[in-house]
Parts: sequence; C-alpha cells; structure tokens
Amino acid sequence: MTAKVRFSVTLDEQEYDELAVMARKHRVSMAWLVRHAVNEFCGRYRGEDLQLPLHLAGTPPEYRSA
Repeated sequence: MTAKVRFSVTLDEQEYDELAVMARKHRVSMAWLVRHAVNEFCGRYRGEDLQLPLHLAGTPPEYRSA
C-alpha cells in the first residue's frame, strides 16, 4: 500500500461552496473530489514539459503571468 501524505489548501468561499455541493450531489467526500481532481490533472499533463503557471480557464488574474 502506498504511503499517504497530507497537505492543506486554501479555497475561496465560492470554490468551497461549489465543492461542497458536488460532494453532496455525488455522495462522496470533499477530500475524494480533490484527490480525483489532482489525479485527473496529473494524468492529463504527465510527461509534458509544462510552462507554469498554466493558463487554464478560470485562473484568477492574480495568478496569470503578464
């Protein structure tokens, strides 16, 4: 079995609320949703030579490069 590592992330209120709604709707924990999202992201970009920060839809302006 793979060792688990815990970390913390800060979400704004809207992000938290949306995650909570999804979790209730699909009867899963918020932690499960976050792990799923991380796995999807890693799977999508694994092996690519990424230039960070990525310009993803919904990226807040303060995280966009000039």
